[in-house]
Amino acid sequence: MKKILWISMILTVLSACQNETKKEKPKSEPTTQKTAKPSFDQKAYKLKGMVIAKTTFKAFKSKIEAVAAKEGLSGVVDFCQKNALKLTDSMGKAHHVVIKRTSHKLRNPNNKPDIDEEAVLNEYLKLQKEHKPMAPVVMKDAKGYVHFYAPIKIKNACLKCHGTPGQEIPEKIAQLIKEKYPNDQATGFKAGELRGIWDIRFLD
Repeated sequence: MKKILWISMILTVLSACQNETKKEKPKSEPTTQKTAKPSFDQKAYKLKGMVIAKTTFKAFKSKIEAVAAKEGLSGVVDFCQKNALKLTDSMGKAHHVVIKRTSHKLRNPNNKPDIDEEAVLNEYLKLQKEHKPMAPVVMKDAKGYVHFYAPIKIKNACLKCHGTPGQEIPEKIAQLIKEKYPNDQATGFKAGELRGIWDIRFLD
């Protein structure tokens, strides 16, 4: 009789423990959901990046058009060599970011892509080959900085310096480009093709 009472008591205790465990399990679920939230607002950074890229492009365009009106294409080539990096640096300081334009076909070797930029370029080139749209992307680098990447496509006006020498690019301008950029690769493009990318690194 005593044995039966002991067994009954043990089973009662075990049953109570199991019930407590079952009740406690749901408490851990909200914690898992919290850690799954993104660490930064990608949409906000994408909007900021698009505004900065458009503003910087407009600044470039207005400067180049003014130089072209006064000095022609030769003046544009000279302006780009001396002032392109300075212009992106000044725009970057104004927006508290670092702005870089890079490409798979470089003109200025100082714009050489890093590992992350090369990966983005390759992905855009793949999408271009497959005739798929190329959308801006936002991601963090190994140091925790947020980057905005967006494609830069060739427009008809750009072909005067980035098209085919002897066709869109006048021979005189092609020679000038070679003199200023001996290792130039940035020719042979067609309108609508990927010229390169924007890389905007946010500092805060």
